[in-house]
Amino acid sequence: MSGRFAPETEAALLRQGWRLAHAPAGLTLAGLRAGGAPYKGTRYFDQQAARTDELPVAGGDVAYRPGLMPGSLNETFEGAAQRVAGLDQLLPPGASATIGPAALYVWLLVDHQERQGEWLLRQCFTWAADRSGTTHLAVGVFGQARPLIVTPVPELTGQGLGVMPIIVPAGEGAGTLPARSDQ
Repeated sequence: MSGRFAPETEAALLRQGWRLAHAPAGLTLAGLRAGGAPYKGTRYFDQQAARTDELPVAGGDVAYRPGLMPGSLNETFEGAAQRVAGLDQLLPPGASATIGPAALYVWLLVDHQERQGEWLLRQCFTWAADRSGTTHLAVGVFGQARPLIVTPVPELTGQGLGVMPIIVPAGEGAGTLPARSDQ
């Protein structure tokens, strides 16, 4: 499995305004923490990580746009997943939209900040595909020095959350990134 966009897909995504990155294999929230990701605190790791089913990230090409998807604020995870799945009809052949795992979002936030000097998702949260108990995780950026927050969403309503879609090579399937946002 290549995990790469075909050159024509990559070019079309760039023309549509997507930004490209290549995520490394084996990303985990704990591994990113050990590598120096600037988490705001330890609450998630101390109290919630044991209850989370963290999705694996095998690595590969991803495309993203800074910020939340228009119209996604305050939607439930299911509503956000349906909105993201609707993007597929607007994407070039060879690309598929999904809600990413929390570790991918954390990596992408740090990578973008290092390359561009700005934090994505400033003062907001995106849904993540990982389940924690009866809900999903959310990832956001709040503050300056140690801004990353990962947290389960206890109320399930999506109040104050949106979604930042992740675009992956079509057909990558389970084990890389979720192939569909509704899985």
